[in-house]
Amino acid sequence: MKHNLKKHEHIGLFLIFVGATWLGFAIYGTILAGNRMLIPQMPLLAGKELLIFPLFYGISALLIVLGEIELREALPGKNRGIF
Repeated sequence: MKHNLKKHEHIGLFLIFVGATWLGFAIYGTILAGNRMLIPQMPLLAGKELLIFPLFYGISALLIVLGEIELREALPGKNRGIF
């Protein structure tokens, strides 16, 4: 079966998928860090919760944008790339 996607489109879709997965990790980590700050009995990681924001959110945003750049040239239809 022949498909209609080029190699860079597969890479773009994969980057968006990985970026969305990292975004899910970031949301989970933010909730976990927020719970640790609200409950006084839970030990903090000595301020390392703040690394969650640039690490997970930054990487996820970067991967999603790179995936969108890879998919930007994708034109709809059967004869893509032929003008």
